[in-house]
Amino acid sequence: MWLELEYLPASLFSFKDINATNTAATSLLIPTPFGVKMGLISICIQRYDIEKARELFNLIKGMKINFKLPREMVVNKTFGRINDLRQKTGRSKPGYREYVYAKGSLKIACDISGFAETDVSLLKILFRGINYFGKKGSFMQFKGVTLLEKLDEGYIKLMGKDDFTAGRSIIQFTEDIPPEATFEDINIYDSDNSLKRVNNKQMHIVNLENALSGDGYQYYKICSG
Repeated sequence: MWLELEYLPASLFSFKDINATNTAATSLLIPTPFGVKMGLISICIQRYDIEKARELFNLIKGMKINFKLPREMVVNKTFGRINDLRQKTGRSKPGYREYVYAKGSLKIACDISGFAETDVSLLKILFRGINYFGKKGSFMQFKGVTLLEKLDEGYIKLMGKDDFTAGRSIIQFTEDIPPEATFEDINIYDSDNSLKRVNNKQMHIVNLENALSGDGYQYYKICSG
């Protein structure tokens, strides 16, 4: 059983690739499963309390998440100047950034097999409260939620886990919560613990119908099935 959430991107999306540097930050086309789960935990703390968030963490830590992209996406490639706080000089330096325009809805599917009805109800409430994924300003408008028995072929595949047909495609390097992680590890206010990001990398395969590029942009038409 899957819980499918639909969001309409309300602004340009940006989510730094896990392999990107600070000065050359390419963007993913999707939020990572890690980012989605942290969004749920953040809303849970705001709506309830830290103990409720701790319970939620244990519930969703191993939850499988998949994505269905909008039909058309354009990556805008820009250069600007960023402050390098590590140097503590106040000087800025050139930085490369990407911002993604999406035409259509982003769908996020969560595997809720074995979840209690109260757990599913909680997830529905929390997902309604999320209004951005990725970099702040990457606003998303919640549109609806659906229960599905199985996902359609438009959902992107996970390399090594799902069967997929080879063709024109791009890879999105994402990350999830490591299996051995604890709530204290993800708590940025806990200086005694830190998250060890090992055994948590994933590669999502995005099949394309078409791809075009020009000066400062990259256009993708996503396979719908």
